Amino acid sequence: MAKTVNDLPYNIDAEKAVLGSALISNDAALSVLASLEETDFYLGKHQLIFRAMEYLKNEQHTVIDTVSITDQLIIMKEFENIGGVDYLKECSDAMVSLGALDFYIHSVKDNAILRNMLITIRNIDKDYMTKDIKNINEFISAAEDVFKDSIERRRISDFTAVKDIAPLVSNEIQVSNATGDSLNGFTTGYKELDRVTQGLRRGEVTILAARPSVGKTSFALNVAYRTATRAKVPVGIFSLEMSSELLFKRLVSFESGVPLSKVNANRVTDDERLKVASAINKISQANIYIDDTPQAKINDIMQKCRRLQQKEPNLGLIVIDYIGLINVVNNGRGEDARHNEVRKISAALKGLAMELKIPLLVLCQISRTAEQRENKKPMLSDLRDSGSIEQDADMVWLMYRGDYYGPEAEKKKTNNYSNEYQKRKEIDKEVALSIPGNASYVELNVAKNRNGQTGEVGLFFVKKYCRFDEPTGDWREAYDKLKGNTIQQ
Repeated sequence: MAKTVNDLPYNIDAEKAVLGSALISNDAALSVLASLEETDFYLGKHQLIFRAMEYLKNEQHTVIDTVSITDQLIIMKEFENIGGVDYLKECSDAMVSLGALDFYIHSVKDNAILRNMLITIRNIDKDYMTKDIKNINEFISAAEDVFKDSIERRRISDFTAVKDIAPLVSNEIQVSNATGDSLNGFTTGYKELDRVTQGLRRGEVTILAARPSVGKTSFALNVAYRTATRAKVPVGIFSLEMSSELLFKRLVSFESGVPLSKVNANRVTDDERLKVASAINKISQANIYIDDTPQAKINDIMQKCRRLQQKEPNLGLIVIDYIGLINVVNNGRGEDARHNEVRKISAALKGLAMELKIPLLVLCQISRTAEQRENKKPMLSDLRDSGSIEQDADMVWLMYRGDYYGPEAEKKKTNNYSNEYQKRKEIDKEVALSIPGNASYVELNVAKNRNGQTGEVGLFFVKKYCRFDEPTGDWREAYDKLKGNTIQQ
């Protein structure tokens, strides 16, 4: 018989099989109760039987069988409503072996998921037809959120036995040894940073935080480009405050060695034009995707990431610049509302990283409290709305650039700044001035690393080309020598 528009999917035989198996076998009962919920059953009398089973197991801690279920249904005054002894026997007769039970459990669960999907779609359609929709984008985002919840809240993950995990870990270690690559994740493109962090790992969220204009966008772009070209994986970038064209020009500048100011103004010499053309050709071959939608909503970002992974199954990194510009639909106003919004965004991003099994690099601003201290190096507590961000992040990188506070430091060469601090600034300034391109020494503090070590990594930010370079061995030797001479003075 053909389906009608009101039909919903279900499998009565599968429902009877799992309930009957639970009535006969305690092991089957445990499996059924751990895998399903009451509303996964389509028939009301099956829901009542399951409810009685849950009560006996969770509240009474007693055995489940036909006798105990009969007594509990009588107490619930539902025994006759389920069909009495005859129907319980009918279910018992439908029992299946433990080996086949999972098949029937999945059938019940899959039909429930599909039912919820269809009901949700119908409710969305009803809302569209009956409600006054003032903002279509908000309606779509809210609908996506409800639709996603209608599916995911029904999925109950099974435990994984360690014997099944062992081959995966063993294979990962063998591959690392065979390739000579000791990283547990994708390379950042910077050896010292890779050594400290073990790379950008799947399922983890890394926060890159700094004050505005310190260079975090440029550094994130450097990492994205190096990861895409050296790890040979697709990379997605959400740029919430800068256009894709401007980001591309930054890539062109640090790849070509032509100053960004010239690239932006299109004022390059003939020789530089050849370098730019070569850089554009090389960058075009990198598997990088940029979304520059401003004020993006968290649901939109999540949906776009899922679609990108469908297109690029080997997706290796997502960069989000930056968390402060992500919105949540209809979340109120005021400081408390924003804290709650950031909490939701932070949790959603961590969930997304784990769901897609990819690393996320998320940019974040440091609060002004750092500027009130004598030592202006950022700390974890300086993260804006730091509680949830710090808690959900697997790694936190805090970026500090001494010359960012240069003018202030010149004015305050008093006892407010220790001698050691002043000596360090003088060393940094003297060495950095010897590097072409107006370089600045940057300290990247891996302040949190849930699965590895912490520590500081030194880099040079060549502002002229928006490029971050690692200090060379010669520079480190010169730096140590200069530092020793300065301290001796």
